[in-house]
Amino acid sequence: MKDIYLLNYSVKGIKTLDQLVTLSFYKKIIPADPDTREYNIKGIYGMNGSGKSAIISSVEILRNLLIDPGYLNNPIAQKNLDAMINKKTEQLFIEADYMVKAETVLMLFRYSVKLKKDISGKFTISHECLSSKKATSRSESMETIFEVTGGEIVTISEKAEEDEFSARIVNKTMNLLATASMSALFYEKFLLPEMKNLEEHKGIVWAHLCLLYLFGKKLHVYLDEPDDHRNYVAKNSLESYDDSEKYKDEIDTLLNSLMEMNNDYLNVISVTENVVSKSLYKDFEKYIARLYEFLHIFKSDLQGIEIDKKENRDLWVCDLVMVYKSYKIHAEYESTGIKKLIKLFAYLREMVEGGIVFIDEFDSNLHDVYLCALLEYLMEYGEGQLCFTTHNVGPMDILKQRKKSIDFLSENHRIYSWKTNGNYSPSRLYRNGMIEGSPFNVDSIDFIGVFGSGGEVE
Repeated sequence: MKDIYLLNYSVKGIKTLDQLVTLSFYKKIIPADPDTREYNIKGIYGMNGSGKSAIISSVEILRNLLIDPGYLNNPIAQKNLDAMINKKTEQLFIEADYMVKAETVLMLFRYSVKLKKDISGKFTISHECLSSKKATSRSESMETIFEVTGGEIVTISEKAEEDEFSARIVNKTMNLLATASMSALFYEKFLLPEMKNLEEHKGIVWAHLCLLYLFGKKLHVYLDEPDDHRNYVAKNSLESYDDSEKYKDEIDTLLNSLMEMNNDYLNVISVTENVVSKSLYKDFEKYIARLYEFLHIFKSDLQGIEIDKKENRDLWVCDLVMVYKSYKIHAEYESTGIKKLIKLFAYLREMVEGGIVFIDEFDSNLHDVYLCALLEYLMEYGEGQLCFTTHNVGPMDILKQRKKSIDFLSENHRIYSWKTNGNYSPSRLYRNGMIEGSPFNVDSIDFIGVFGSGGEVE
């Protein structure tokens, strides 16, 4: 594994998911040197309405909670939550187990958060908890780093009782923890203002909150629908912090390793109106050159991508123009498949470089041959993780080569994981309705009479 790896993800209370659904991304027993490459891809299958997209949407909510202190104060976010949170449970629960590795340090963390409406009808954080232990420990018990109930800190790590920082964070987050997560407030109140003096800070709570925030920044979600509210910008200064000094204790070593200088950033390219700072335009040109190399694999007649830029003070507003041998066209008039690949490029690149990426409806508008080739490449060379939903059974025989790579989500919202069984093909069994929880009981005769009788027009 590279640095941060998602082990388990559980969610309850979003869209149709009114009971706990858990995805597992690794085996239960963690060795001292875990080889996560064999577990870096997961495809989620299920019939329409089973809740696949709901799982992906919940990861987007988790990311927003962890990194954006203003998320729950955004009226658009509140409206979306009101539409998405299950009307039966009336609350959303999310829990994630993730593993962090740097040099000889290997830690397991469990973060959980619960959202529910307050008396004013606004969704707030009713409960939040972070706990940890050594990843190789066989003990089930974990040490609580912090716990928040009803907007108040009720527990903080015993090791931090005499730590000056623990008193500061209690003071600076007072009356704020119902509308923002501890992680997001930690970034806003401490990391951002004190970025130049990070080496002065030591202690369990500080270190583990850094890692929780970094976990949130590692998550990237592609939803197969228009989403004008997400703003993809350069990674913040935390991820680009570079300190060559080696800390003496394990916590400082861990943080130093995870905060190395990283000039790359997740910037999702649009076919129109990419707003680019003039100071970053050269980097944008290089990025488009890499995008061309990627798209050229799918369209061999594509000869280049030009940037049509318009000046706006210190910014360039850039559109993409696709260049062919005898003509040029604006990228807006490309096929839906190519336009999707333009947007997906940033996510796929992030997975290759170590990010944790969730993609909804990966197969839509993509040819089966291209999809399978992409998956084979990511399985072999991806440093991060990819979890995606799909209806396309074509990739199943590719995915079955890896462990914990195929999950079936049933109509009653239970997860059934594929387990290798001799020479049985998961795609063949799935098509024939022989996967538990996924019985395809629709036949052509079921449509008789639906579209009228005998094709006659009355």
